[in-house]
Amino acid sequence: MTATAAEIIQPEFTRIVLIRHGESASNAGRWISGQDSCGGLTALGVAQAEALRDRLAADPSLRPDAVLVSTMPRAVHTAEIVAESSGLAVVQRGDLIERTSGEAEGLTIDEYVERYGMAPWSDWDRPLSPGGESGEEFAARVLSATDDIVAQHRGSTVWVVCHGGVIMVSAARRWTPDGASTATSLASLPIVSPVNTSVSEWLVDDDDVWRMNRYNDHTHLVGVSDPDASAPAAL
Repeated sequence: MTATAAEIIQPEFTRIVLIRHGESASNAGRWISGQDSCGGLTALGVAQAEALRDRLAADPSLRPDAVLVSTMPRAVHTAEIVAESSGLAVVQRGDLIERTSGEAEGLTIDEYVERYGMAPWSDWDRPLSPGGESGEEFAARVLSATDDIVAQHRGSTVWVVCHGGVIMVSAARRWTPDGASTATSLASLPIVSPVNTSVSEWLVDDDDVWRMNRYNDHTHLVGVSDPDASAPAAL
């Protein structure tokens, strides 16, 4: 007899399901946003979140015991949509926000390149701009936050609705190639940026060993399109 997914996930594991927010206004508009300048979700971002909601609702093995979310509006809105069928209250955590950008917050990508002479997020060591988090500061925050989530939710399934940078740093620092003695350097980050509303999943055992179960799973987005793109032009 073939074991079901629910049977494979043993009770001693803590299941951390990292969900990237839906497409944001800053994604679409190509600007650098932070907590105060987050423009929320686009119509496509809402459609993506609804598609994930329907997928999660149809899979009992993914049912959460808790739903946690970054305090940034695009993540909060995504969490509120995807958690509808769970009946759980969404709990916000400030330590799950995207990497802070400092004085560059609010600049368009083109304005950033003109001012700093390089593409944003092309250097994971130094802050994006004065006042922002360095790569190591950001990584330390992400690892501390996710360690704390595991400690508080042992043996549970937890959805964590967050950001691409949070998921990428988690993957780079939690996963090491066979034979490697240290985690992947953020400076040479080889991890592809996860798609909006994609699902990445970790299983954490009682010895706090993190095992990646999947990364950037976005099969629910097949056929999802931008509702605004098909709207008739205004006369």
